[in-house]
Amino acid sequence: MSDLPQGWATATLNDLLGADGLFSDGDWVESKDQDPDGTNRLLQLADIGDGFFVDKSSRYVNDEKFSSLNCTELKEGDVLIARMPAPLGRACLLPAMPQRCLTVVDVAVFRVGGTGVSNKWLMHFLNSSTLRREMELNSSGTTRKRISRGKLGEILLSIPPVAEQIRIATKLDELMAQVNTLKACIDDIPKLLKRFRQSVLAAAVSGRLTEEWRGSAQLTSIRALLNEIAMERSDLKARKILKANVGRFDAVDELYPLPCASWEWVCFDQISKNDNNALKAGPFGSALKKSDCVQAGYKVYGQEQVISGDENLVTYFIDENKFKELEACRVGAEDILISLVGTIGKVLVLSKKAEIGIINPRLVKISVHPDVSKSYLKLYLDSEVAHGFFKRFSHGGTMEILNLGILRELPIPLPSIAEQTEIVRRVEQLFAFADQLETRVKATQARVNGLTQSILTKAFRGELVQQDANDEPAGVLLERIKAQRAAAPKAKRGRRPAMVG
Repeated sequence: MSDLPQGWATATLNDLLGADGLFSDGDWVESKDQDPDGTNRLLQLADIGDGFFVDKSSRYVNDEKFSSLNCTELKEGDVLIARMPAPLGRACLLPAMPQRCLTVVDVAVFRVGGTGVSNKWLMHFLNSSTLRREMELNSSGTTRKRISRGKLGEILLSIPPVAEQIRIATKLDELMAQVNTLKACIDDIPKLLKRFRQSVLAAAVSGRLTEEWRGSAQLTSIRALLNEIAMERSDLKARKILKANVGRFDAVDELYPLPCASWEWVCFDQISKNDNNALKAGPFGSALKKSDCVQAGYKVYGQEQVISGDENLVTYFIDENKFKELEACRVGAEDILISLVGTIGKVLVLSKKAEIGIINPRLVKISVHPDVSKSYLKLYLDSEVAHGFFKRFSHGGTMEILNLGILRELPIPLPSIAEQTEIVRRVEQLFAFADQLETRVKATQARVNGLTQSILTKAFRGELVQQDANDEPAGVLLERIKAQRAAAPKAKRGRRPAMVG
């Protein structure tokens, strides 16, 4: 701050405090002091935004407690400064409120009084990266940083003339409004992309995405594959290789009209591998205990891998004896894993290189016939059609719970093998486009977030608005404030509950 613009000076928050101003912590109000039917709003740290008032909390104090605690009444235009993160030192102005307000002890209140200092300018300056760095350096605490009001009041500020403060604040209001509008527009794009992806999936599983393609393609009905699977099963059952109940299913409901005769409504039992454990829920909790875990061996797949989409995520292992005991829950290459609890219906298709292991009780494993596209089934399971079905039938008190029985009843619109491949190709192409756009959006969001601090930095280097040689120098302002304070009668000390500084 040594190279200050013309007319600027250096001072602290303490130096800017007028004789009729206020610089104090909020009030020490405990839970027992609060009253949901009270008429005095108790503002929290959550109400203090980074340059804006959030108006989030809903805590109150009655008039009797307000008086007995000798609480400080806040005024419109007070600068509210959060002495705890995140971020540390963020500040906003108190707007006009419909009720009397006070605030908690970890919010400092600065009222400029009749000095002429611009409260808007001060609020913006407190939110600048320059001041944030100083606050961080002067903070204390290990788990949560905190700056005391004493330290806050001693941080050195670069003070422009009052007239320039007003010009800076006006320009910042204008620019920040533009930045916030731009930020809001950019922040909406991820929501639009999410809707776009769901629209693509809806078009894919209804046949609309490949409608034009079908017109020029020679299609074989999926019924031919279904008949082939049924014949293979009959033979394996006759030879006692497959259990008699494998592949049994009730009539499959039609959720909507299919686009053409080459499609069929099927269920997982119809298209699963010819394996007695092709459709399998994880073992009961009592069958797999923490004491079964070892440092290396057969991998145990859980919701961690499925929700993250990362099959290589390591959780824990079991030894060969435990694996043989739970081999019915075995999983391997190209199996489909589906989460059952809390975040229900999340899907992970294991790669061809996936480690052999078992699933834990929170997953279902589905091994499908090699001629059915696992990627197509994942698209369907990710669609709102499948999730709408899960929502209707899942159950649970605090968490939604899915189960294998519900999954077995899920109607699946299955096109020909060729169309499954084409649908996957088109969806992946459109999703790749959405992913690229999302990457650009994140980069743009980072630039816009940096733009705010860039504007503030220019403002408080004296580069945002023009200096005027006719402005009263800040040094004169500071001397006047000092003289007013010296001339003001000393306030009598009243009793007030101790506050943490």
